[in-house]
Amino acid sequence: KRRGRGRHLLLMAPGWKGQGISGQSRASKLALVVAAALLIVAPICYAVVLQDTTFSMSFRVQKDEFDRALVETRELLKFAEEKGMAKNTIMFIRTAGDKVEGTLKEFAKLKEEEETAEARKAKAGPAPLVFIHDKEIAVRPLKSDGAKKCNIKRYKAGELEGLLGAGKIDLKKPFIVTDAIPVLDDLRRQYTSETLMQNLEVQLRYLSPVKAKEKRTFDKQESAGPEDEQLEYSSVTMEKYFQNCFNFKAKPDFRKTGGADTEHCEQSVAASLLQAANATVPTNGVAGQLGWLQMLEPGRDKFVSRAADLQDLVNPKADLKSSLQRGSSKFFVFGPAGSGEQLRQEGSAFADGLVHGKRRWFLMAPKDFERLREVAKDTLEPASAFMFFEQQFEELVEDHGLGGKKMKYWECNQNPGEIIYIPANVIMTSLSQTDSFSYKQNIATSHTAVVDRVNSNVWDPESGMVPNGYHFGACFDNMDLSRAGTLLQKPINPMQGQIIQQIMSQYYAGPLAQNQIIISLLAECASVMESADLDASRTHCPDIWNPCVAQLEKNAKALSKSLPEWLKAKPSGKPEL
Repeated sequence: KRRGRGRHLLLMAPGWKGQGISGQSRASKLALVVAAALLIVAPICYAVVLQDTTFSMSFRVQKDEFDRALVETRELLKFAEEKGMAKNTIMFIRTAGDKVEGTLKEFAKLKEEEETAEARKAKAGPAPLVFIHDKEIAVRPLKSDGAKKCNIKRYKAGELEGLLGAGKIDLKKPFIVTDAIPVLDDLRRQYTSETLMQNLEVQLRYLSPVKAKEKRTFDKQESAGPEDEQLEYSSVTMEKYFQNCFNFKAKPDFRKTGGADTEHCEQSVAASLLQAANATVPTNGVAGQLGWLQMLEPGRDKFVSRAADLQDLVNPKADLKSSLQRGSSKFFVFGPAGSGEQLRQEGSAFADGLVHGKRRWFLMAPKDFERLREVAKDTLEPASAFMFFEQQFEELVEDHGLGGKKMKYWECNQNPGEIIYIPANVIMTSLSQTDSFSYKQNIATSHTAVVDRVNSNVWDPESGMVPNGYHFGACFDNMDLSRAGTLLQKPINPMQGQIIQQIMSQYYAGPLAQNQIIISLLAECASVMESADLDASRTHCPDIWNPCVAQLEKNAKALSKSLPEWLKAKPSGKPEL
């Protein structure tokens, strides 16, 4: 309250009407001001004190120090109790020890269960030699038992060599060899779904059900170029394949059944892609007696091992090494129950030894099949093996005379350990009755057959096969088939050549597609020219090597690439010094 120039502080107390305090010293007045300020501020100030706090701390124990950790935590606990430490400190140490002790007990329990399981397994004997041990992954076998009869001649493995040597086996007809795989048990242990899925490197060519159906045809003409083919197929891992075609990771409501779910799933994979370094491979049987084609393998393997040097010359989406390996003569064929492709021909004879499962085979001579196509146009359609047996076979027999004198066929079931021999160009299909796995080898019955096979892959316009019969045309600008035929003294009809050349130029447009054909030709020729046991001079290979290398080098320069030096040297078949 102001009175003139002086200032007075009024202090109020309960029951007071208020009286001014004046006449105090300056110090006394300052003290009163501070005291009043403290009275005003005091209600909003707090003292700083520690609160109850819970800490979470890591306690890491190395896998080889659990026993030591348990001893040390127990010693710490004893020390803490003797020193009368706080309850929470004691509880902390005790909890750490209990965790270690609990982990050791759980480990001991699991180890005991494992030993019990091993003992039970040993008592029960070895696990069954099946393709898929886990029934949750397997596809249920087909209800049908397969072929009702077997009219394919059978031979015992022990008599095969003598009969072949004496010329008493007709190699133009199929036959089956029983007990033909002495190492069958080794193969059945080495090749299972589990071991296949452990292969993380191989990429399988997979066609969806829709695309597989679209590609089925009885037309001999091959119209898809290498780039188109690569784009049609998807590359999948082995694990993804077992998800697509078996029941690996399948939910209960989405489990596959053999047939419509699996008809597209049969795989044929070069044996070198799946074969481990120490794996067992059949070396005898039919292919062992007729092993001419196997003489091509060392040279092919040598060329394929250098495929990485040439990868930049083809479509980057194309796996050149895998593509070249498909020219091998040795394959593994596998698929779930219900898998198997359409009626078709293969240019080479082959022997297929079944390791796992059960397969049903159907075969016809080409002339009989053409007659069947004429009389059963509305019934016989390109279809998977499952659909052929399920929807067409009985009608063809009952209504169209299949099996009569003019339309004979062979059929039989194949079991593990049996090898079936299929002659070249026979019309055939096979259906997996159960999940199956086999080892297949292409066969040439003579040196002449090897020469014919190589030459047909180089230049065979009489076959009418596009592009297989005209591969050598890729070794010239604009797919010049006329120059190719003239050089090999096997000229092509001018009108035919013009039409085929247009087809080839359309489907193999550009240097990348052309290069892939050229490289495939060089791989084929390297396989025969590197062999000391085969006469390469009887093939077209010595004549085509230089023109093909020259065209490849020309295309490489246009792509700003270069050829490796090793490719420029013509293979000689002589050992390297």
